[in-house]
Amino acid sequence: MQLKLDDDRISSYLSFLGYTSLYPPQQLAIEKGLLEDSNILITTPTASGKTLIAILAAIKSLEKNKKVVYLTPLRALAYEKYLEFTSIDKSGIFSRKIRIKISTGDFNTSNADLSSADIIIMTNEKIDSILRHNASWLSNVGLFISDEIHLIGDQDRGPVLEMVLTKIKKYYSSSQILGLSATITNASEIAGWLGSRLIESTWRPTKLIEGVYSDGVIYSNDDSRIKVSESGKDTTSMAIDLIMNSLNSNGQNLIFVETRKRAVSLAKKVSEVVSKTLSPEEKKNTLKVSKQILEEGDDTDLTKNLSNLISTGIGFHHAGLSLSSRGVVEEAFKNGIIKSLFATPTLAAGVNLPARRVIITNVTRYDFVYGASVPISVLEYKQLCGRAGRPQYDAYGESIIISDSRTSYEDLYDHYILGIPEPLNSNLGNIIAIKIHLLGVIASFNGISLDDIYDLFSKTFYSFQDSNNTSLFDKIDSSLDYFLEEDLIRLQNNMYNVTGFGKLVSNLYLNPETAVAFRNTINDIKPKSVKINNVFGFLHMITTCPDFYPKLSFRKQDIEEFSYLFYNNYDDFFSDVDIMDCSRSLWTLYEWINESTEKRMNERIGVEPGDIHRIVEVSNWLVSSIFEICKLLNRNDLLPVLFSLESRIKHGVKAELVPLVQIKDIGRARARSLHGAGINVPNDLLLISESKLSMIPKIGPKLAKKLKKKYSS
Repeated sequence: MQLKLDDDRISSYLSFLGYTSLYPPQQLAIEKGLLEDSNILITTPTASGKTLIAILAAIKSLEKNKKVVYLTPLRALAYEKYLEFTSIDKSGIFSRKIRIKISTGDFNTSNADLSSADIIIMTNEKIDSILRHNASWLSNVGLFISDEIHLIGDQDRGPVLEMVLTKIKKYYSSSQILGLSATITNASEIAGWLGSRLIESTWRPTKLIEGVYSDGVIYSNDDSRIKVSESGKDTTSMAIDLIMNSLNSNGQNLIFVETRKRAVSLAKKVSEVVSKTLSPEEKKNTLKVSKQILEEGDDTDLTKNLSNLISTGIGFHHAGLSLSSRGVVEEAFKNGIIKSLFATPTLAAGVNLPARRVIITNVTRYDFVYGASVPISVLEYKQLCGRAGRPQYDAYGESIIISDSRTSYEDLYDHYILGIPEPLNSNLGNIIAIKIHLLGVIASFNGISLDDIYDLFSKTFYSFQDSNNTSLFDKIDSSLDYFLEEDLIRLQNNMYNVTGFGKLVSNLYLNPETAVAFRNTINDIKPKSVKINNVFGFLHMITTCPDFYPKLSFRKQDIEEFSYLFYNNYDDFFSDVDIMDCSRSLWTLYEWINESTEKRMNERIGVEPGDIHRIVEVSNWLVSSIFEICKLLNRNDLLPVLFSLESRIKHGVKAELVPLVQIKDIGRARARSLHGAGINVPNDLLLISESKLSMIPKIGPKLAKKLKKKYSS
């Protein structure tokens, strides 16, 4: 669509990008008031140009010297968006420097340094934390962009996004709101709640063909019937046949499977066939990436398997991989080096990795609430198939569900291909979500009345969908009673105020029930009863609280081995604990702070690098929260133990290395090496020559010089 713009700066930016035309949804957004501060909700398919729409709106906000906040549900997307928004500064359309910052972690901070940024990219949880701190720079935000806004219907992440948008609507009503999403069935309802203009479009740069594969035939919604050479009737054979059929026409494949284990096993079987099709140049490229995985990753069997598979042009991607491995896989797939990528569905909500053909091997997923496998929703299916089609390479994309003997292809076709995605519903009615966000609201004010609380929550999407607020208000009343009983808030002159404890809990971004459990346990600990090395009780506190994840239960083979550890440390628990009150997560954390390698933990406990990373990250937040609660309760006797434990969790070291990991550039490996050379505390560096220091393994001349300079001055 030819450019229809009267805006010189926008035109200059588009010229910088080399655009001579806009996609239809982009042109429609401009016509609907995108550049005139109107609230807009865009619901269009993947790759239809939503990011450019956001950038154009950002340019208009920057023109008024207003800040732009870009909200993403996932950290993995933040850096991708950062790179895209840097094009504003590179284009030179502003005479000043456009400063962009990413802020995704550290809940207990208002991030005052963000006040110097023009564009701030952050997660929904991070902006929620900043809203609680009433950061002064928020008043100068001219545009809030909410990406993947359909996640408002997500059971876990939805309530955070809903409360963030509710607060923005109420307290920053002069700011423009731009919501971005793939197709939403009840988009008009969400637009009505946001007070925004709705732009719905099914247009996409590549045609999407959806179908079901059964008995050697792909039944597609373009009325075509494509025959595929069959090698067998089982799911694995059918997946191989579809992959080879696509590769024969130079198509890339993204195969969604139900579990991590399935992703790896299916990738191995397919690799045996695909490896024979690689050209010498392709083999050279795959070997290069295979080597990179080993150099940048860990030494687990999982990473070695991945490296071997990539050398054949095949890869897998799931949450068990380390961050570095995932990054290498994503880049290799984008560059066409990996021909077929096997992934769990979490990838569909993550980075942008389109493929010519998306293959869905199974439409059921294990649901831990129901304790059984259940069919995925039509909405989830549409999210998966939205990855089909590479705009820069393909004129079309294909999404294919494999039909096995359990379900007829006609039923799958009718339900998923012809089905309409389920409407989004609020999940704020969950009592835990109410408690978390209600305390945050009260903490944001010096005093707030019950009527004002009701008024805010009556502006939520939950209330918009059910105008009878009796159930919502009952949950608020129940939560307020809980807060009063647990001394999180006080009622004075009909106004609710947080106590010091309640304020701290809100600032730490803790579930109130987690904080109350922490406080009660801390109060029960006898003074001076905990020593630096006696940390099992704290590990149990962390891994059993409501905020901890992932909670990995024991396998049958784990109990016997863990029981020795359990009974050997039993005196360190703060109450009577049964072995089944523990978990593989606790065991993993214990092994981590005692310097076990990822390889050892993977072999011994069956935990993968990505899980270790998440356990460490969440545990670091929770132990620092316990530290702050202890300070508030004047339990100074526990602070040295917790400071040591926090360092141990952060760096994965035994207590004896804590002094050394306080040194910049010294992690677990270098600290252990220094300790082995007789350096136990930073001041010991004064007693060793630079030449001897440089000869210590993992130190070297460059770091030795840096350390000597710092500790000799």
